[in-house]
Amino acid sequence: MGGLALLRPHPHRGDLIAAGAVPFALAVALLNVRMEDTWGDGIRFVIVGLACALILGMGFLAEREPGHEFPRAYQTVLLLAGLFLLTVALSLLAQVLGADDPLSSAGSLTWISALFTAAAAAAAWGRIGSPICALVALAGAGVFALAFVDWVFDPESATTFRWVLLALILAYAAGHVRWRERRPRHAVHFVNAAGLAALAVGATFLGGLFAAALAANLGGDGGAAASDPGTWWELVLLAAGVGLIAYGAVDREPGPAWLGFAVLLLFVVLTGPPGADGASIVGWPLLLLLAGGAALAAGLRPLAPLPPSPDATREAAPTEPLPRGEPPA
Repeated sequence: MGGLALLRPHPHRGDLIAAGAVPFALAVALLNVRMEDTWGDGIRFVIVGLACALILGMGFLAEREPGHEFPRAYQTVLLLAGLFLLTVALSLLAQVLGADDPLSSAGSLTWISALFTAAAAAAAWGRIGSPICALVALAGAGVFALAFVDWVFDPESATTFRWVLLALILAYAAGHVRWRERRPRHAVHFVNAAGLAALAVGATFLGGLFAAALAANLGGDGGAAASDPGTWWELVLLAAGVGLIAYGAVDREPGPAWLGFAVLLLFVVLTGPPGADGASIVGWPLLLLLAGGAALAAGLRPLAPLPPSPDATREAAPTEPLPRGEPPA
């Protein structure tokens, strides 16, 4: 225990230790990239692995201070820096075991993401209880699901991965309901993870969109249909974006609101270009105009008599107590 006690950050020096951990982790990562052709995979794995054990170990060993429900900022920084180095270390371990490009190989990515998710989940739901590590763990679980499907089934198109991402969105939504009362700060990150999955769904169509734009600029066939998500996936993006913004507004959470804005922006980018039959207001523009206009008209309709303002202050209560037995005026 003596050696571990030396690695446990003292709260009074935690901020200084965290400030040093970030450039230290970046230096180790840069050293790994720069010396890739000079040092062997084993040497680089040992260096990165020891750095990861140091930074991540300090993050796990730090004690939660009395009176604090969540870890202090310096402990969160140590955990995130350590998880970053863990990704590099696991990738190097895969190379040592014979993988040429681990992050592009479905099999290697499956076990790498599984180990990474386990470490992040331990920091999120274990003794430490870090909310931000919950988001990291949920994102890692999503990568694991996608890599596992790619490894086992080897799908021929991106449609399979879109359905996996949709299943993840639904699973994250169920997880939010499960943890909303017990751990509300963790539950918010289930919503954030669902927003990231929705962005990933839209991103699968961007390659075709860019290819179509490039072909059009070069004078060839634009091929707009190649990037057309179709009504179903457009509806998924629209529902996810609106739901994220609604959740952020009701619960006053900026993260889901910003993710919802990004999803809706992606929805506009994908559905905005005219189809093969030319530009038309029929479809989403007309439907959204009708729905939005109906809501605006319902909200702006005149009311008589007007109800009291939601922010109206109540009349002040009498400052002097009433005589016993005498009813209020």
